[in-house]
Amino acid sequence: MPFRRQIPGRNPPCCHMSARLRLPSRLSSKLATADRYFNSQPADVPETLGTSRTVDPESCASIPENTTSSPELRSEQEMMPKIFYTAGPGDAFQSFNEWKAGRRDLINSHVGYSRQVMDACARHDAEALITCSHHRTADQSHDGISLVYRPDLSEGKSGLGFYRSFREKAKANMRDALDFGADLVIVGEDNIPMLYEPLRRRGITVVQALHSRLWQEGRPLRIMQRLRLHDFRKSYASGSTPVLSASHAVTAQVEQLAGKGRTPILEFLPLYEQEHYGGLPPADTSCDVLNIAFIGRIEADKGALDLIAIADALRSMKEAVRFQICGVGGAFDQMVAMAQEAGLGDQFVFHGWCDRSKLRQVLTSCQISIVPTRPEFMEGFNQVVIESALAGRPPVASDACPAVAYAGDAVEVVQAGDLQGYVAAIAALARDKERLARRIAACAGIGQRFTDDGNSFGAALNEIFAAQREKRPVHDRRIALSEPAP
Repeated sequence: MPFRRQIPGRNPPCCHMSARLRLPSRLSSKLATADRYFNSQPADVPETLGTSRTVDPESCASIPENTTSSPELRSEQEMMPKIFYTAGPGDAFQSFNEWKAGRRDLINSHVGYSRQVMDACARHDAEALITCSHHRTADQSHDGISLVYRPDLSEGKSGLGFYRSFREKAKANMRDALDFGADLVIVGEDNIPMLYEPLRRRGITVVQALHSRLWQEGRPLRIMQRLRLHDFRKSYASGSTPVLSASHAVTAQVEQLAGKGRTPILEFLPLYEQEHYGGLPPADTSCDVLNIAFIGRIEADKGALDLIAIADALRSMKEAVRFQICGVGGAFDQMVAMAQEAGLGDQFVFHGWCDRSKLRQVLTSCQISIVPTRPEFMEGFNQVVIESALAGRPPVASDACPAVAYAGDAVEVVQAGDLQGYVAAIAALARDKERLARRIAACAGIGQRFTDDGNSFGAALNEIFAAQREKRPVHDRRIALSEPAP
């Protein structure tokens, strides 16, 4: 059944809506509608969802009005819960193989979200069809759960083509869901929930898992972003799309679009086994050289290239530091070349991609980590902040990462893009061994909430599945932020 919420709430303006360009009449009309929506209160939630909302006809194309796979056409005695989940680009096939073998998920950097879906389906005796855009040749099936490859229709596209790809992706997902006979659809990739309205009209519940923020605060939005957020808002304000939210920052944006309390939101935290990052030797605070781990994709918007300027400034201050770079990406070769050109070859060690064993080895040699995400990157959480702390290596992290709000005193927070701020924070930890020791000690206090599956994505799915089974609304869930010590 569709979920509905009828709690009144305000909808503050979410972003700048001042740009005016000459556009085709159809697009101009929709943009004008978007401006009205973004600068008005949300409409009241209709008494019965799905009967009084306008549906974009393009989103219904190629989706038949009548289908024998709709759940309302199957008797409750015959019906077994059937879940359709879009896993996105992560390697769900690897997680599937570990799940099938009955092994814990220790291959990934955390317990994978697709693995948590598989575990939740097994707990609730549900069948599942999971799609994944990670390139593998053979589809998989075991014990009622099937995993199939589907290409990422947004890959390599931008502008209007990128926006159109959402519609094509939604159509493909809806066909898969209907063919499978899904009762519940969980969209775990970046897509517009309003496009799934044809499923809701057939009594199929649609849930969205948001791992990233929807827009970048403080900057004017481009036209296509405004249109896209308008479509997000229509679905959220109706209360028909429960949201699984990766952080308080994601939650705030959903509420800003829809109005507070309008749509059910369940927050979740990444889940770790003790073996992921626990059990490392304590960081050596008596070291002559401060080793700093960078873990993640080597991209400019992740702040990887900023490390060259940061290292250069620390060298001029006579600070002995070395950056241990774990990861690959589009800017990898550029970063290596920049380090060499700046004469910083001795200050950087490039490890490339690291599996869990190699990453634990590198972290053992480090005292701290750095997460220098730039303000233009729309982080939904950033797990490296937490993973560094779980390893007992306090992060120096950008405030663009919502994860810093969950790390308490284990993290040194720097304003995103402030290179001198990173220099000052690292220099302070290098010079003040007591300060460094306090940060390291604080790391021990944050682990429990991230190893407790009660805060996990899977626990949020338990609530979704229970609400589906009991034919009741989803209950909201918020996870408290960490309070730094005075």
